[in-house]
Amino acid sequence: MRHSQGALRRRDMGQRIHQTTARRQTDPAALGSDMDTSTTRFIRIFEALKTEINKAARAEDSERLELDRAAKATGVVYRNLQRLRYIRDIRNLLQHPQHKSTQPAVSITESFLAEVEDLLNQLQNPPRAGTLGVPRGQLSVASPDDKIGDLAGKILRDGFSHLPILDEDDRVIGVFNEAAVFAHLWAEDITLIGRDMTVSELMESCRLGANHTETFDFVAPRTPQENIAKMFSTVRNNKTRVGAVFVTASGNRHEPLQRMITPWDVLAKFRHS
Repeated sequence: MRHSQGALRRRDMGQRIHQTTARRQTDPAALGSDMDTSTTRFIRIFEALKTEINKAARAEDSERLELDRAAKATGVVYRNLQRLRYIRDIRNLLQHPQHKSTQPAVSITESFLAEVEDLLNQLQNPPRAGTLGVPRGQLSVASPDDKIGDLAGKILRDGFSHLPILDEDDRVIGVFNEAAVFAHLWAEDITLIGRDMTVSELMESCRLGANHTETFDFVAPRTPQENIAKMFSTVRNNKTRVGAVFVTASGNRHEPLQRMITPWDVLAKFRHS
């Protein structure tokens, strides 16, 4: 009788171990209860990461992590595709273990967890126009009454590429830059430019719609950085590129200027984010 009871106890214990192992393989909560805090946090953050990635891929109902589709839709996924695949593989090792030990095969470090959290933050809170470039209060600008000699000196001295020309209501009415000066020189057979000439005398070449190799766009503060990067990297009409992007309250050119964004402000950060 003792022998039979011992056999029953061993069989019950075996069934419990089998049920616990099966639950670990399918239930994230059960998995997390046996792991350290970092691993539990990693599983939770990965699920949030999956939600954002599949949202970008327009596949919210998919059970899979739709990395390839999301990479075509968002630069954050595209630039970090290999790292995200690595993170996915680690998650699979933790949630679908193939070993017999009750201890996890992979240990999640705080530094690795911080990387995963940073990727999640980039997807949930992408940089937007309202935080890029130079705000109006720190921006060097021009007015129609300024002398071009003074503005040229400012460009050479301080390294500016564009000086927005503002009216009395802080609205952008043109841009003073090298392209505008060359456009003015080529407008007539004989053209003289003196240091004491004012911007208003060159205004036809400085206006926003002037026909040279640069154009200028207006965006609202909530415009994502990725959209602005695409503006700068796209060639228009086979010869024209966006030279600067101006931020106004709703992206309307007739509103007061809030910020100016140049290609350097966006593309350098975009490549390294």
